[in-house]
Amino acid sequence: MKRVSRTSGFLTLMVAVILLLIGSYAFFESADTSLFLVKRFQNTLAAKKLHWAAQGGLECAFAVNKQNAGVPPPLQSYSDCEKEVLPVGERGRLDVQVEVDPPMINSPHFTLKSKASESNGRNGGNGERTVSKDIEVTTKSVMPGIFKTSSMLRLTGDFALLPNKNTKDGKNECITMVVKDKKNFVHSDSTANSKLIIRDNDGYSEGQVPPSVDLAALNNSAKLGNFSCAPGYQSFNMVGTREGEYLANDINEDPAMDMFKDLFGVTRDKWKEVRDSQFTGNQTAIINKDNTSVMVENCADKINEAYKNGAKRIWIDGSCNLGSSDKPATDGMPIDLNTPADNKPDMEVMIVVRDGIIYSAGQVGISGLVYQFKTGDRADSVMTADMVTSCEKAGFCSSSAHGDSYKNKAFYTHGALYAFGGLAVDMPDLVFEVFGSLWAEYDISKWQGIISPGGGATPGGSAVKWKEGTWRD
Repeated sequence: MKRVSRTSGFLTLMVAVILLLIGSYAFFESADTSLFLVKRFQNTLAAKKLHWAAQGGLECAFAVNKQNAGVPPPLQSYSDCEKEVLPVGERGRLDVQVEVDPPMINSPHFTLKSKASESNGRNGGNGERTVSKDIEVTTKSVMPGIFKTSSMLRLTGDFALLPNKNTKDGKNECITMVVKDKKNFVHSDSTANSKLIIRDNDGYSEGQVPPSVDLAALNNSAKLGNFSCAPGYQSFNMVGTREGEYLANDINEDPAMDMFKDLFGVTRDKWKEVRDSQFTGNQTAIINKDNTSVMVENCADKINEAYKNGAKRIWIDGSCNLGSSDKPATDGMPIDLNTPADNKPDMEVMIVVRDGIIYSAGQVGISGLVYQFKTGDRADSVMTADMVTSCEKAGFCSSSAHGDSYKNKAFYTHGALYAFGGLAVDMPDLVFEVFGSLWAEYDISKWQGIISPGGGATPGGSAVKWKEGTWRD
């Protein structure tokens, strides 16, 4: 009986020991697994923190470029990105850098690379995460075409225009004009079958004009310049023949245009600060300062005199009647009433007209960049009353009924207009009209240097966007 009891006790003890061992093994195995999972979770969490920190740095670098558009990405400062992305206790492990390929600041494509590193991480403290993506920087020109206007643009007569060739990826996507709304552009008749011709070095081909148009005769007028516009970027119109059907992509639409900000980098309400800072000093002139109630007669003489005295940035307060007491003396000047068809080389000038109309009673040549805008300080009806007065003095408005058609015009030329540079009319709800004929050439050399940062104005700014399909992490 004792033997059986001893055997039974031994077996019980052995079973207990075995169960204890199995339990201990299971416990320690579970603990090891749990520890492994904890460490794995911690590593995953650390990797995720690095990843999102690096991504945050990338987004910060992008935001820096968006806020300071116009400064090339390699010249931007990203020093604040670390504190913007990381909590105070985790700073010191994020490094943001910009790589450029090709290595030049005027490249349109840049690679933003953001690296987050952790000094006390695994692998000898070299834990890091790097993400990168390309951005594309496109420069916005102040004057991408011959015309830029927020007004109704009416061209009445025959027009031949040499556009901005606007080369992109080896293709000339020509730009003739920029309007706020394409419905606000009208080409109408003053002579039978008036034409709108956009010129390049090879003229038009079949399909670009109505079948009834004599292509050979047309191209005698259409061929000019040293470049060819890409297909789809060369408009044509002939009044009375399938009107509007052959207008093309060289006529741009910009509903959100803000010309004043494009030119001067600030909002329109800062116009006085711009005038008194950027049009005062060497090579500048202010005509009729703060005296908008008095129209500037013989305005061509005033502009040309300022130019002869060295002014390249000329500001006019109030209306400008482009007359002259001595037309031959205007020869070779920015406002040329004697030999207007001549393109003057090496002539660089910017003319700003505030809160007033621009009127010419006959043929006129304009070289440089003309910018006309209104602030709201003068009512439209008050400004256009100056247009009617000018028309009456010129003998074109013989009665009040005749003058009615001039009561909505901000810019009006009666006769041939020759423009070399750009005309920017920023007079919403009013009309910009050229009546008679227009021969114009886009010529950036007439104004580019004047609106550079060194001249006090920004060159239109830049747009920054992610380049699709370039996310790398």
